[in-house]
Amino acid sequence: MSSKLFQELKIGSMTMKNAAFMAPMSLGYESQDGTVNEVLQEYWEARAKGGVGCIITDALSVDPNVPYLGNTLCFRSEESIESYRTFTDRIHKYGTKIIPQITHPGPESISAFMGIPPKASSTYINSMGQKTRELKKEELPAIIEQYAKTSYDAKRAGFDGIELHCAHAYMLLGSFLSPMRNKRTDEYGGSLDNRARLLFQVLDAIKEKCGRDFPVILRMSGSERNSQGNTLQDMLYLVPMLEKHGVDAFEISGGTQYEQCNKIIPCHGEVRGVNVPEAEAIKNVAKVPVIVVGKINEPSYAEYLVDSGKVDGVVIGRALLADPEFVGKAERGETDAIAPCTACAIGCVGEQSNRRHASCVINPALGREKEFCFTKSDTPKKTAVVGGGIGGMAAARAFAMCGHDVTLFEKEEQLGGQMRLACIPPHKQEISRWIIYLEKELEKLPVDIRLGAKADAAMLKGAGYEVIVAATGAEPSLPPVKGIDKEKAVNAWQVLTEEVPVLGGNVLVVGGGIVGCETCEFLVHQARGPLHVTMIEMADAIGAGMVVNNQVPMMKRLAQMGIEMKTGCRLLEVKENAAIVECRGQVTELNRLTHIIYACGSRPVNKLYEEIKDKFSKVYCIGDAATPRQALEAVREAYEAAMDCR
Repeated sequence: MSSKLFQELKIGSMTMKNAAFMAPMSLGYESQDGTVNEVLQEYWEARAKGGVGCIITDALSVDPNVPYLGNTLCFRSEESIESYRTFTDRIHKYGTKIIPQITHPGPESISAFMGIPPKASSTYINSMGQKTRELKKEELPAIIEQYAKTSYDAKRAGFDGIELHCAHAYMLLGSFLSPMRNKRTDEYGGSLDNRARLLFQVLDAIKEKCGRDFPVILRMSGSERNSQGNTLQDMLYLVPMLEKHGVDAFEISGGTQYEQCNKIIPCHGEVRGVNVPEAEAIKNVAKVPVIVVGKINEPSYAEYLVDSGKVDGVVIGRALLADPEFVGKAERGETDAIAPCTACAIGCVGEQSNRRHASCVINPALGREKEFCFTKSDTPKKTAVVGGGIGGMAAARAFAMCGHDVTLFEKEEQLGGQMRLACIPPHKQEISRWIIYLEKELEKLPVDIRLGAKADAAMLKGAGYEVIVAATGAEPSLPPVKGIDKEKAVNAWQVLTEEVPVLGGNVLVVGGGIVGCETCEFLVHQARGPLHVTMIEMADAIGAGMVVNNQVPMMKRLAQMGIEMKTGCRLLEVKENAAIVECRGQVTELNRLTHIIYACGSRPVNKLYEEIKDKFSKVYCIGDAATPRQALEAVREAYEAAMDCR
């Protein structure tokens, strides 16, 4: 029997072909003029073609002069509305509905960089460290009209409805609704009814302008998960009133933007369906459909939520970045073929944090849909991929899909490489899904996989290979410090694999990056007796390079575990059961150490590449073999090599 997830869902006058929504996500692809450029169109069209029932576009500002982050979607003119209509027509070809998430960025606007203080319910410091300006009452009618006009422009542009953003104590409406931000002393502040007044007025204006039958979905926090914020009980109180003011469906999120970003975009260590309890409670009192967002990245779980009646629909975000055909494959029962989102946030959130366009570890074609197309090569080549880590596996798959004759050499007896290490620390087991997926993909392709096989230059040349992909990875490195016995020194990899069991004692972890943090957490998890862990890091911050959505909960857990963390601290010398360190100019000797564990990075294993780089028609060095980085770069470079060799 087909899941209700794949049956029609009606929201107001909009009938969707299924109950799967695509979440709004800002990925950095927006145009400066606020229109939907070709990159965005290709990106969204791939998800429409992949079977999603309704796409919710990322934030569209009701005021073109108040952008959100960098370039922001907006309606600037009649010409821009017409360009949007061309876009919505393109999406509708697939039977997919599309609605914009409209908002006034308010406190989150980058207007401060243009000399204009961002507007909010009250004066406070926003996420960018800028001081907001409290809106005057006489300014509100014009903003209400902007919401109404933008909604009407969306209707004219062929959108099937709108989503109104009022979640996370964020942006303008969220800043009014939340007591964490709203400190007003007029009729727009104080009580919950007063804080909701602007939202009610915006809803009324939208319905008056667009008609009662024009669908409005309200995105709100089921709970702000903060003692100062709105609670589930507050939301249950508001639901009947919001329905009277014209809300046609509720999308339930949770958390707040500044304090708990890891609850809005839940990553490692967060439960799946983090907002489901609140959504289910709201559904029990709502008369309109209730949908939920938040780490819904497996089709079986999405189906369960709808079939069990907990919600009426699901909002899928990063899983649709990982695989644009998530919904279609799930409906056809092809779940093994879904490229899995493991909630790592490395490409989607991390790249944006570094002011780069978003990407995806398992799907480098994200935002490059037209460029990364696996068309068959006119001149198939005999190709050897050396190294069976995630980069090598991705390369073997990509080259095979382009029609090349591929052999994959892996010196160990199993595929996965360092990714198998990454699965070991607490809260990281989801990452194993990448390995499982790529193994199953390779089984379907004519790839000759040779395990326990070392490849050298002579063998590769003698076998007549034309193209070589060196994906030979990296190995742990040790700091150049007096007293370290390279033969006896213990690195983090040895601890994580339990080659060297550490079940208690007084432990020093050298290195406070991602691996060092995860090693500390692993040590506490594995302890079978008294344990004290000190972690030292040369930089001024622990966990540098981690995505903030993972770093925030990680730091909280490490603190709760009693890990002693020292920054600005350099290892000077190692002695027997002791280490001399310099912390911010002060030299100290750490005594009675039972273990010293080195998490000091890694160095490329690229000897093969150096030997063969000039001896074959094409030789590619990818991932850590080129320079140690994250899986994101390894898989992307695998795709780029395959595209170059078509």
